[in-house]
Amino acid sequence: MQLPKHLKIGIGTFCAGIFGVIFGWVLFPTILKSQLKKEMALSKKTDVRAMWEKIPFALEFKIYLFNYTNAEEVQKGAVPIVKEVGPYHFDEWKEKVEVEDHEEDDTITYKKRDYFYFRPDLSGPGLTGHETIVMPHLLMLGIATVVNRDKPAMLNMLGKAFNGIFDDPPDIFMRAKVLDILFNGVMINCQRMDFAPKAVCTALKKEATNGLSIEANNQYRLSLFGMRNGTIDPHVVTVKRGIKNVMDVGKVVAIDGKTEQDVWTDKCNEYEGTDGTVFPPFLTEKDNLESFSGDLCRSFKPWYQKKTSYNGIKTNRYVANIGDFAHEPDKQCYCDSPDTCPPKGLMDLTKCMKAPMFASLPHFLDCDPELLKNVKGLSPDVNEHGIEIDFEPISGTPMVARQRVQFNMLLLKAEKLDLVKDLPNTIAPLFWIEEGLALNKTFVKMLKNQLFIPKRVVGVVRWLLVAVGFVGLLGSLMYHFKGNIAGFALAPNSATVTKVNPENVQQTQPKDISVIGEPQNPPKVDM
Repeated sequence: MQLPKHLKIGIGTFCAGIFGVIFGWVLFPTILKSQLKKEMALSKKTDVRAMWEKIPFALEFKIYLFNYTNAEEVQKGAVPIVKEVGPYHFDEWKEKVEVEDHEEDDTITYKKRDYFYFRPDLSGPGLTGHETIVMPHLLMLGIATVVNRDKPAMLNMLGKAFNGIFDDPPDIFMRAKVLDILFNGVMINCQRMDFAPKAVCTALKKEATNGLSIEANNQYRLSLFGMRNGTIDPHVVTVKRGIKNVMDVGKVVAIDGKTEQDVWTDKCNEYEGTDGTVFPPFLTEKDNLESFSGDLCRSFKPWYQKKTSYNGIKTNRYVANIGDFAHEPDKQCYCDSPDTCPPKGLMDLTKCMKAPMFASLPHFLDCDPELLKNVKGLSPDVNEHGIEIDFEPISGTPMVARQRVQFNMLLLKAEKLDLVKDLPNTIAPLFWIEEGLALNKTFVKMLKNQLFIPKRVVGVVRWLLVAVGFVGLLGSLMYHFKGNIAGFALAPNSATVTKVNPENVQQTQPKDISVIGEPQNPPKVDM
């Protein structure tokens, strides 16, 4: 039977609507998800792999140092007064080298190499890197703290060693130029042949102290980041490629062949999360993000905070902190015992860095209030000093990231060493860093073109097809049944139409009309 043209149109538009529903809400999301699984895996064929191996743009690496304005008073036990100096802005270029794929377990191994380039033009006003900073001497205070903890009987000999190595220092503070402290290095004279200085220098060389490079003629050079600049990190990191399961992409499974650390105890030694340079796609507000920090020997688990946006792309903001180890059962394994955990907001890095340092958020943000009382000049601000990352949830791409951490030391008070016998014995800030990421316009545009523009086009088309299908089907049905619709409108049971003539009105009207009650004779009026 040949269908009328209008029914063919109706059926066609209805099919278009059904296709819009199936394609827009079923097929396209499935295709998109499948494509993302392929693109987000660390396969050699993907763009993500190339960016993961060598980030094609510089990260922002900012360093703020604390200058001690009352060093002489602090040496006698006064509360430190500090003034923040910075930021000193560096371009940080990161790459992975010696990359090897392992098909059998879907993993990849690599080593890291970072380059730092000083940018005076982006640093604080007038900062050149040649400013002199007064701060606790990292090496002297560090050695004193370790000896006091492990071999307090040797503190007297340590005083003699310091006098020889540092030429009878008047206090425990160092005074040096910023770039020397950060990268160029502060010279440590280990040419002394006396027993005490020679013993300390030999121990430093044997222990391969962090930040200390050994040069000719027993000259040592101390810096915070000089050993990292342009050198290959010796640690071999193993992560999942995510080809078999994209939700495992970037997940750390081993470092130097060991599937867990030997720094802490129990669960804290486990590698949890990615290496911090790639994250799985399809993030929801309920998903827990995890990344492992090799510098701090621990995993961080940021939590969802709120919806945000970046250059027109919707993002989810995640935030993190150091934690309160004494009162968080899952973090107590970072301490020898719950009773020995540091105050809230502090993490003891001695076992991790082999140096008596404490990590916190900058300016002691979210820390025990007592820490702020023991230092003057700090002003914690959640917007300036917090850890926050804005993720595009579908692809798992970090659009904006601000990872901030402050390093602190104990101003040790020990009676047997003159240089520290009067110190206030409080936690004092040294410096803090901010490693920042903000995707530039090129990569934002690429993400929009490859993901969001097709997604929006499909979103518009699917609703257009559904609307066309509904309107077309409804219109064709109304046209097809227009006779029935008209008949229904004029059926006997429907509204009745009566023609009224003037004659009929006169014939049908009653002769007597009474508004209320029965007709009555008019009253008789006496004349």
